Amino acid sequence: MKKEYDLKKLRKRTGAVKVDSAAAKFAISIRLDGSVVAAFKNEAVRVGIPYQTLIGSVLHRYVNGELMDRKVVAAARAFKSA
Repeated sequence: MKKEYDLKKLRKRTGAVKVDSAAAKFAISIRLDGSVVAAFKNEAVRVGIPYQTLIGSVLHRYVNGELMDRKVVAAARAFKSA
């Protein structure tokens, strides 16, 4: 590996760099119960993915309406059948 590189030959980008904010990942800090984190870590090991990826997947599914609370679904079914 060279100690120094000649950066004079690099071309400059013209215009603004486009970033799709919907596709971008953001680092955040969030406080979760230890038992919740442990459960995510155990499940992530079971399915073979990183636990942060699993948390992101669960949040994504919830926000898109693909993941619902069982109690809410049961209450809605009970209300509908009454």
